[in-house]
Amino acid sequence: MFRSWKNIVAGIALVTALAVPAAVVAQGLPTLTLNAKDGAFSGTWIYRSFSISGKPNETLAKLALGLNELTLTEQDGKVAGKRTGQGVNYDLTGNTFYAAKQGATMRLHGTAAIGGKTYNYDYFGYLIPSWSVGANEPDTIMGTVLRSDPANPSASPLIASFAATREAVAAPKAAPAPKTPAN
Repeated sequence: MFRSWKNIVAGIALVTALAVPAAVVAQGLPTLTLNAKDGAFSGTWIYRSFSISGKPNETLAKLALGLNELTLTEQDGKVAGKRTGQGVNYDLTGNTFYAAKQGATMRLHGTAAIGGKTYNYDYFGYLIPSWSVGANEPDTIMGTVLRSDPANPSASPLIASFAATREAVAAPKAAPAPKTPAN
């Protein structure tokens, strides 16, 4: 009798052990949503670029290259805009690509004069999916940028990583209260 009682308890323990993970999964794990709709890149973005380094001791401050603003307008797979800030101001043009179950990417090109020297800038960026649990999570583009010298094409280009986060839109200001006549 003691042996059958042990078997019953062991069976209950086994069923419980198998049911608990199923209950956790049933609660729903966070999911990712691809924002792959025409116009997804339109807007104002806070742009940050970083040196690429495999050295674990380098600080983020040492890797930081630029903090600028991207203003992009996209329509029918074409994108145009500007990169401005920190003495940089140049036009960008390019294309966007949307693929179901893969997301959105963009490719941009611009030419800028920095310190009296002209450089070409080529960008490739991927619109990062958003988490289902991220309330008010701003869109983010992650990518790579290549700066080359058109006057010296054999020179090694500068290659960096970048992150651009959609700038928060300010809430509209409330209309002033109407003035009431003095009694």
